[in-house]
Amino acid sequence: MTDFQREMQQITSTKGWARVSYDTHLWIPCLRGLPEGWDPPRWAREFAEAWWGFSGLPYDHSDLEKLTVLLGYIYESTWGRQSRIPCHLVFIHLPDPRVQPLPVYLSIFKALGPRDEQLRSLARVHDPAAVKPPVVEAFSTPNLGPGLRVLRYVRGEDEGEVDAGLSYAWRSDTYETDLRLFAGTFDLARLQRAMPDIDELARQITVIPGET
Repeated sequence: MTDFQREMQQITSTKGWARVSYDTHLWIPCLRGLPEGWDPPRWAREFAEAWWGFSGLPYDHSDLEKLTVLLGYIYESTWGRQSRIPCHLVFIHLPDPRVQPLPVYLSIFKALGPRDEQLRSLARVHDPAAVKPPVVEAFSTPNLGPGLRVLRYVRGEDEGEVDAGLSYAWRSDTYETDLRLFAGTFDLARLQRAMPDIDELARQITVIPGET
């Protein structure tokens, strides 16, 4: 276990977990545990083949290989030993196999500190890397109650690049659990187009009892 994995273990909620319903035509579940006999390359190829097949669009070997590589990269960058993405569940937004897959991450943490202060922190309201004030909105769902949605723009690794980040945060007092849903990309238009679907994914999250 890496130091990062130990840190995540310490802040992961044990009283609550998340159940997520999702549109299987829009989202690919990217789970840490794979079925017996599977590995990340097989997982990536199986979903690439399925998504092109479901689309009904014409494609060739290069199209299939490109999507396989992109999905495999997301898997390794999320669950590989070098990853430092603080998440517990991942869903990849892919309404069309021709567009860039967009991973959306869900973190399930112990509820720490005052509610409003912690939700603003999880949603990155005060991100010091932001290039302008973020767009902060209340975002309630039937299952999670009141929360926040924050859209912010930050300077990318390339000084000429601006990345977009979208974060949501909620607290379950019943299960003493905080949730953070988030996504980020340098393709601002891609994120804007995905936001309605991400909003809907957020509405399908439910907190359930976790391990005690």
